[in-house]
Amino acid sequence: MRARTFVILLIVILAFVFVGASGVEAKTRGPKVATGPMDDGTLDPFFFGKGLEFCEVDKLDYLWVKEGFSFPGQTLHFVSWPEPVFRGESAEDRDEEDQRLARMLNGEMARSFSKIFGDEIRGVTTSLEAGNVVVEGRIIDCSTGNSTAKILVGFGAGSGNTTIDLKFTDRESGELLVAMHHRVVSGTSWSTTEGKFTKWISKLAREINKDGLGKLYADGDPTNK
Repeated sequence: MRARTFVILLIVILAFVFVGASGVEAKTRGPKVATGPMDDGTLDPFFFGKGLEFCEVDKLDYLWVKEGFSFPGQTLHFVSWPEPVFRGESAEDRDEEDQRLARMLNGEMARSFSKIFGDEIRGVTTSLEAGNVVVEGRIIDCSTGNSTAKILVGFGAGSGNTTIDLKFTDRESGELLVAMHHRVVSGTSWSTTEGKFTKWISKLAREINKDGLGKLYADGDPTNK
């Protein structure tokens, strides 16, 4: 009887030890430093800097934030985006329609981010001319998708997508403050894709306004893939 009781007690103790160890591991999991291309080759971490620890967060596929930085009190200068240059494993598969859609989107990106961030995020000022934080963006992949698959299959089949980088740096020091990389599932035309992008920017801005960049990053899931 005593032996049986001892065995049961031992099992209970081991179970608590195992669960406790798992909890500690989950809470103290280390960051994952980006060492090479990520997101099927579309994310080049060295466009932003070295030794970055990206997290996947709500409304953003990849996010890095300098400790202590926040948007309130900043003036964000959204500069014009350069001509799209596709990267990643699917870059060679993109055709002229994909290139054309990317160019059409490209001209409105800085203006869209500036207006929506200025309207939605409390305490931040945005500008297309000047600011203490320079915001650079670029389109690195764009696909119109497959209209036939959308019609015949549905359920998201054949959807297009557009992938961007967004980099925030201190104007005086050049120090990186925020890095963002995201793929937006989009439509086959400029109008539908532009509409989806605008909605996504609004959702992102509201998420930042609600929790702040720091908390958003701290609550994210570390990733280096």
